[in-house]
Amino acid sequence: MRYDRRMSAPGASDPAARGTGSVRAALLAGFAVVFALWMLWGYQLVRSLVQIEQSVTSVHESYVRGEQTLSKVRTNVLLGSIYLRDALIDGASAHREEYRGELARLRMEVDDLLRSYIPDVSSPDDREHWARLQAGLADYWASRDLAFTEPNEAAALLRNRVVPKRDIVLQVLDQLSAVQSVANASRQAEISLLYQQVRTRLLTMGAVTLVVALLVALMASRHVSGLQREIDRQRRIERDNREDLERLSARLVDVQEQERRSLARELHDEVGQALTAVKMDIGIALRTEVEARVRTALEEARDLSENALRSVRDMSQLLHPSALDDFGLPATLTTYLRTFSHRTGIRAQLAETLETRLAPEIEVAVYRIVQEALSNVARHSGATACTVSLNSGRGALRLVIEDNGRGIGPTATRLTSGRGLGLIGMRERAQALGGTFTVRERDGGGTIVAVTLPLEIATESPAGDDTMRRAG
Repeated sequence: MRYDRRMSAPGASDPAARGTGSVRAALLAGFAVVFALWMLWGYQLVRSLVQIEQSVTSVHESYVRGEQTLSKVRTNVLLGSIYLRDALIDGASAHREEYRGELARLRMEVDDLLRSYIPDVSSPDDREHWARLQAGLADYWASRDLAFTEPNEAAALLRNRVVPKRDIVLQVLDQLSAVQSVANASRQAEISLLYQQVRTRLLTMGAVTLVVALLVALMASRHVSGLQREIDRQRRIERDNREDLERLSARLVDVQEQERRSLARELHDEVGQALTAVKMDIGIALRTEVEARVRTALEEARDLSENALRSVRDMSQLLHPSALDDFGLPATLTTYLRTFSHRTGIRAQLAETLETRLAPEIEVAVYRIVQEALSNVARHSGATACTVSLNSGRGALRLVIEDNGRGIGPTATRLTSGRGLGLIGMRERAQALGGTFTVRERDGGGTIVAVTLPLEIATESPAGDDTMRRAG
């Protein structure tokens, strides 16, 4: 009887597969949430930095433009005063008109500059100061023109009107410069506050993202832990079932071996003795005077009884060789290999063996493995020769069976699914004793079956332990 070791609890692999899928889904979902939060945090960071950069640039450009406008107005006003003074000093009318043209150019530059800048002023206070500047400049330019129209009174006009108007314009320019500085300081404070707000917001988002990530990691960890516990539970169930099947298989093998031993004893003791008695009675009858027809029938009966007795003995040896109990494994293997060679025509020999007796369980297991392996050689390999080697060392018994056949590849399926124990049965016998079983291709063609069993030798002749001899 054979049992597939791959049997396990019904549906035991399905929860593991579902658990793996659930773990993967949970981890993917958690990482997706954390990644989305980090992406949002990064987007907010970049957006805030862009806003701050735009604000800083706008404030700086506004301040620089205002300072440049004030500087240009101041420069043109001072140049206008210089040109007016030079025109009054130079009495030539031709030169005076030239100075007047330069003054007109300066006024035009100032007017154009103010018309382009004042519309961009947003603060009402700043607009008021700029309006005062425009009014002062208008008075200043008017007083300058009056000095040119009344050259005789130019000195008095310059002293009484032009210079005071110029001073007023310069005072307004100084006030505007101060206002610009205050406004710039205020904007810088606003930018600092914006920096602080952005930093606070980003830190808050980072903290929230970190908390969410930790929560996701905690939930994923709990989910994974639950699934891991379920998987561990299923694995324990599978292990228990596998161990139960192994114990059942080992028990079935023991029961089978006991049954074979009992049948072999019954065949040898009951049927064998009965056939032997029949054969002896027929021999006694043949020694008497009987008719020829009766003698012929008795001789045929004797031949039939001899054949039946031989078949019973062969069956008894196949079921359980008595030599295994009486003489040990090496002698039994030697006899079996000789019988196998005679029966199949395949040359078989015991290349290496032991001088010692082994534990009965080991001897029976090795004998059955050799028996099954050679049966497979005879049925499937097409080999002409095979060897069996037994050796021990380091607390283990090593059994190697080699043949020169076609190899195991094309026939592996038939070997494991055919009649008898097959490869599964041999593996079960080895594993039941805590050993290992391997089968592989042999270099140059053929198959190698290797078995390693933990060795507990019941020594009858200690001097012979771990020794080897050549046997045919």
